[in-house]
Amino acid sequence: MIGIGFAAMQFMSIVSSKANGFIAVDERAIMINRLELVNDLKTYSTIFFALIGSILLFRQKRLGWIIGVPFLVLFTFLSGFFVYSSFDADVISRILLWIVFAALLFSLGFLVIPSARRKYKVGKYTYLPTLVFLMALCAMYYFLQ
Repeated sequence: MIGIGFAAMQFMSIVSSKANGFIAVDERAIMINRLELVNDLKTYSTIFFALIGSILLFRQKRLGWIIGVPFLVLFTFLSGFFVYSSFDADVISRILLWIVFAALLFSLGFLVIPSARRKYKVGKYTYLPTLVFLMALCAMYYFLQ
């Protein structure tokens, strides 16, 4: 769901008039906005890894668990922050944020229960790549702004 949502937002950004990262200066030169390029690369990598992780989760592969859990941890944390900071927003926005937060928390809870960990064959050697991928995701979202 995360990958599909990001893909839809990126498609709408490209189709709308907001996509102005690449500007043709003349026939032989293109000026590229560095910030826009980095944001696009971050979005495309999020879409790619989220879709690959969800496909691998549906195929019951351990790599899907390794990719899926860090995404869910990161986006659950972010949605929780948005819920916390939305006390001055209107009621509809708060309800939608709570629904997103609850769905992400429920999904994360499903992946960490013992039966799901047995299903995906998660052992002590799986936690280190999961933490490394979580740190890489956090670094990507923190440093590439």
